[in-house]
Amino acid sequence: MAISLSKQDWIDELDKPEVQASLQQLIEKLPLLTEKLEQVDHILSFGQAVMDDQHTMKKVKTKLDSTNIDVDTLEAALHLLEKLPLLLQLTEKLETVIRFAEQVLGDQQSIDYLQKSVEGYLEPVKTKINTGKTLWEEVQTKAEVNTQHISVFTVLKWIKDPSVQRILSYVQAFIDTMPKKQ
Repeated sequence: MAISLSKQDWIDELDKPEVQASLQQLIEKLPLLTEKLEQVDHILSFGQAVMDDQHTMKKVKTKLDSTNIDVDTLEAALHLLEKLPLLLQLTEKLETVIRFAEQVLGDQQSIDYLQKSVEGYLEPVKTKINTGKTLWEEVQTKAEVNTQHISVFTVLKWIKDPSVQRILSYVQAFIDTMPKKQ
């Protein structure tokens, strides 16, 4: 269903200001469009020359045959390309963190502040460790010096002590819990 325009229809169409503006813009862009078309022509000519060169095509085929590129690989590559925006965001955030860390490590005041903060958190732990170590050394010294014979009656006397009772309740709870965890 072709519509043929008469000579008068063409003249009427060309008299419209929007058509004249479009034609003027097209004429102004003709050199750029010609240049782009020539570039596409060069690319297509190069592609055709490569496709016609049997030696190059053999090398390409050999390279493709020796790789493990298959449909799964191409799908994975496309999937990875889809994830590039997220990877870019994560990389930029990581880069920000690294720059911050570099600035902190380059600033002696910040390092001193961090060191004091860490020491503040570790001080109670150090105190408890030192207390435990001192207690253990004292117990070890007393045990080595003690030559008293321990009898069943001595053990029965210990069992009545509330602190020993508490320890024995923990031992009993541990013994009751262990078979359930295995």
